Amino acid sequence: MGIEQAFVETLSQHGYHPRSDSHSNFLSEIIVGDLIQQCGLLRQRAANGTVVAKLRHHQQVNYADWVIDIAIGTCAGDPKSPPSELAVTTAEPAIIQIAIELKSIMTEHGKARKNRLRDFQAFHSYAHQYSPQTVAAAFLVVNSSQYFYSPLRKPEDITRHGSTVQAARSVAAEAIDLFRTIHLRNSATDIGGLEAIGVVAVEHDNLIIHPESHLLASLHRKTSVAPTPPSLRVGDPMHYQTMIQRICSQYSERFA
Repeated sequence: MGIEQAFVETLSQHGYHPRSDSHSNFLSEIIVGDLIQQCGLLRQRAANGTVVAKLRHHQQVNYADWVIDIAIGTCAGDPKSPPSELAVTTAEPAIIQIAIELKSIMTEHGKARKNRLRDFQAFHSYAHQYSPQTVAAAFLVVNSSQYFYSPLRKPEDITRHGSTVQAARSVAAEAIDLFRTIHLRNSATDIGGLEAIGVVAVEHDNLIIHPESHLLASLHRKTSVAPTPPSLRVGDPMHYQTMIQRICSQYSERFA
C-alpha cells in the first residue's frame, strides 16, 4: 500500500488534529520503512545495526535546538541488530546522515504554504550547518478537499477552499507548485537547498470528528487520494518515489 492510501485510511478512521504528533509519526514510520526497503546500502547497514533511526530527534546546532522528524545515521557504541519486527534499530544517531522534515497543509493554503516554505528553508539551513554532507529532505501532505473542519475552531466555522471541487483542487495545486522554488542539491558542495522533497495530495474534510457531523452529510465526501492534478505524476521531481530514490542516491554517494 502506498503512503497516500495508508494516510487516507488512518484519516478516515481517526480524523486529523493539527496539534497531534500521531500523523507525523505514522507517516515517518512509513518513510523510514520505504527507505530501508528500497535502498540497498541502508538496508544492509540497518540489518547489522550500524545505522539507526530516531523520530523527533533533538540535535544542537550552534545555539539552536534543531528538532528533526526523522533522523537516520551511525550508531553510538557497539552495533545492535534491530528486533525482528523492526527494519532498523530505534536509537539516537551519533552522526546524522539523513534528516527529514514532515509538514502538512490541510487548510488555509494561502498562509500555510508560505509558512511551510519558510519551515523547509530553515530546515535545510540547519541541516547543512550541521554538516554539508547531511542528506536533507522534506515531505509534505497537501489537502485538496473542498471543505475542512478544524477542531481548533468553533463548530460553525467550516473552511471552504473553493466554490467547487475543482476550484479547491486548483488551490492545492498552486500551493504545491510554490515548493518547486526550493533548489534540489545534487552534491555536498552544491548551493543551499534540499536533497529531496516529496509531496502527496489527499482529500479529507475532517467532518467525521465534527461534534454535529450528522448534520453535515451534504458537505461530507469520502476521504481519498487526490486525483492528478493536484497529485503528482510518477517522474515529477517532487513525487514521493522520486524523493525516496534521491535520498538513497545521495546517501549512497556520500556515505559509501
